[in-house]
Amino acid sequence: MVPFIGAGLSKAGGFPTWEEHLRTQGRTAGINAAHIERLLASGHYEEVIAEIETIRGREVFTQELRDVFSRTGQITDTTRLITDLFPDTVITTNYDRLIEQAFDTGAPTAYQVITGLDTGEKTEADRATIVKLHGDIRTPGNCILSKNQYDQAYGNDSIDMTRPISRLLEYYYKNGSLLFLGCSLNSDRTVQVFRAIKQGINDSAIPEHFAIVQAPEKEQELVNRNEYLLRLGITGIWFEKGQFQYVEDILRLARNELRYRGEMPNGQGHPSAAG
Repeated sequence: MVPFIGAGLSKAGGFPTWEEHLRTQGRTAGINAAHIERLLASGHYEEVIAEIETIRGREVFTQELRDVFSRTGQITDTTRLITDLFPDTVITTNYDRLIEQAFDTGAPTAYQVITGLDTGEKTEADRATIVKLHGDIRTPGNCILSKNQYDQAYGNDSIDMTRPISRLLEYYYKNGSLLFLGCSLNSDRTVQVFRAIKQGINDSAIPEHFAIVQAPEKEQELVNRNEYLLRLGITGIWFEKGQFQYVEDILRLARNELRYRGEMPNGQGHPSAAG
């Protein structure tokens, strides 16, 4: 199983969500707030970025991105649990370096970072691999941000499964179970890739994927959301709205169970370690 980490986990570490950051930059650029909200509600983040860059320029947008996401975050218990449970590979769409902080033991070989466009880089078995699909804040000029960059990375009019990021996501989707944490799983480019893969393999057997997600309050909304995820091949693990502590509780329960069975990664398990 490989965790797929979204902005929700970074928010707990002191960073804004991507929506919050774009909302702030949109306000600074003087764009009508109601217009920004309509775009964000529809998941049109790339259009928001394009409008901000048209007004302020890419350099200013990138610098503010660096100012916000390059600082040191607060490593939460949830993040530490992720490094305990998944010491091999972590995938993230986040630009910040919170996961790197959590994996950093002081050793120069503790982890390696590859981006979605550097998938040809050889991974090393004795190091944790952090796959940052859309780039690393250390080199913000190479981050995938604008609509044009997303088009180049994923395809213009439709998802191009020959592009490096699409191929990488296809590999993990077909060859292991993904666990989505802190992800909205709305109709962004990564979700479009998963949908294209699922449609392409029809009823072929694939690994089961999971998402720990906040449940809608209304029953019909929950039914609809559950069907939406299942069409992507994802089983929802639901917690009540606003009860985000359950994410940590679920991961802690999984870690304790593995320790009890003596099956923790890297030999961390012990039959007596149930606490």
